[in-house]
Amino acid sequence: MTGNKHTAQITDLLQTVFDKAVSLNTLMKIQELSTIQSFQKGEIILYEGDRATAIFLILRGIVRGYYIDEQGNDITKCFSCEKEFFATEGFRTGGESTFTIECIRDCVCLKLSYSIIRELIQEDAAFSQQVGLLFEREVGRLEARQKLFSLYDATDRYRFFCREYPALIKRVPLKHIASFLGVRPSTLSRLRKKEIVS
Repeated sequence: MTGNKHTAQITDLLQTVFDKAVSLNTLMKIQELSTIQSFQKGEIILYEGDRATAIFLILRGIVRGYYIDEQGNDITKCFSCEKEFFATEGFRTGGESTFTIECIRDCVCLKLSYSIIRELIQEDAAFSQQVGLLFEREVGRLEARQKLFSLYDATDRYRFFCREYPALIKRVPLKHIASFLGVRPSTLSRLRKKEIVS
């Protein structure tokens, strides 16, 4: 059960993530049945190959999802920050995670178990719709990243990142942004300088 310290912030977070169409009764149940969990910068929340049992809504902090390719390179596949959620594909597939989730800032999150989500989906049609939209948007973001690699050069990829993730530009280590964009950190440094000058 969540504490009073975060009540107003949690209400705002839930209304942002799940939309105000979700009933007040459902939002109150989420607050009652969820837990607040804190993680330190650099902490791994879930490893590739693990089975997740919950989704997390971020009150404060930033996480990234990444995997290690066949050459041993660390590849960032996604970021999430305040008023967003993070999860693995396990909620939809029941399978193991195909990536690792790491905190790149100290994080305070609202943890909501899969079993509670499934229960609320049965009880509230608006909540069910919003959960579906959350995962659709996440799939859309991943597809947009794939399109970047297929159609655009490094400069356009960086401009895309600046448009889509303006809150992260100065908060995420350069090496993680570079691996997300598929460029070397030195190349990203040059791109940033070029964009600032222009």
